[in-house]
Amino acid sequence: MPSVDAQRRDSEDLWRGPGAVVALAIAILLLVLAADVLGGYRIRLGGIMLALPALAAVFTGPRAVAVIAVAMMPAYVVTLAENHRLTLADAPVAIATAVVISAAAVGAAAVRERRARQLAQSRRVTAQTQATLLRPLPPRLGPMEISSTYLASDAESTIGGDLYACAMVDGRPRVIVGDVQGKGLSTLEMVLFVLNAFRRAAWQRVALPDLPGFLDDAVRRELQLARDMAHESGDITQEPEMGRRMRESFVTAVVVEVAEDGGEVRLVNCGHPAPLLLHDGTARELPSPEPALPLGLLGLDTDPVHVESHRMEPGDTLLLFTDGLVEARDEAGDFYPLTERVGPWAGHAPEALLDAIQTDLRHHAVLDDDIAMVTLRRSTAPQAG
Repeated sequence: MPSVDAQRRDSEDLWRGPGAVVALAIAILLLVLAADVLGGYRIRLGGIMLALPALAAVFTGPRAVAVIAVAMMPAYVVTLAENHRLTLADAPVAIATAVVISAAAVGAAAVRERRARQLAQSRRVTAQTQATLLRPLPPRLGPMEISSTYLASDAESTIGGDLYACAMVDGRPRVIVGDVQGKGLSTLEMVLFVLNAFRRAAWQRVALPDLPGFLDDAVRRELQLARDMAHESGDITQEPEMGRRMRESFVTAVVVEVAEDGGEVRLVNCGHPAPLLLHDGTARELPSPEPALPLGLLGLDTDPVHVESHRMEPGDTLLLFTDGLVEARDEAGDFYPLTERVGPWAGHAPEALLDAIQTDLRHHAVLDDDIAMVTLRRSTAPQAG
């Protein structure tokens, strides 16, 4: 037998479906008809019936609207007769008006339903694409317990540019969290470029201080290659777009690398929100006194990338996130106070910590930007041999 929750969901779906809209419209139709017939010649409510198909088109599909329109027509004719308007002078115009309104309502419902299907399909493709690119991180990497999540914006249906990935470099866990400037398919392409470059850097054992420059060069080469391919294919419409993206695209990112024993974390920050270190019920930012420019803009800075080092005790957690988390606002316009809220959850396991943040954030604000989060907790248990 279905569960109580399943039965409740089925009941709710029934009352929200096309059948419920048709039933409500017919009930209103009968009430208006009764009032018009019983109210005498001075009360003329028949015109209200013409609004029912149009209103139904906002909530349901063309078939249900057509059923409502078919039910409305004879009732409308009865009101015309009761109001002495079923004459050669009035009836053709009144009935033609009802037919036109009904046909327009059915057409509008069909357009709305088609666009809703297209939007749903677009969202499914977006979700599947991002799920392919942003695979969940492994639960453990060396001495670190890891969890990751991606929160899609409630207000945006376009593809976001938040990213994360992890790798092992000579026995040291390395994690990147970043945010590509912009939205849409071109942003998703930039996400792919950065993730591929990050993994290639791990295979080539690129040192952490050299990693931002490596990523910057790799992304620029990918964009240049795409531009050259557009030029060779004769697609002149794409070449200006590629040039613009090469000039304007950038990616904020923070990369952390943990020592083999987990006792030290080293990080480079390229214009990204500072990570939080959770220790003994407290949370503090790990800002970089000399942050690098975002990826894509590193060519404007000749100074070497600065690497910060911090100590991690067993049970400490490092929280990496994109700016959508700290820029989420409540109804009063106040930003989400992440540092204040997350401290009491410092002892949570990585997955439980992300669940607590998500639940609290949903109560604080409606998201208007995508959010990526990764937690790294120094394990208190010895590593398996």
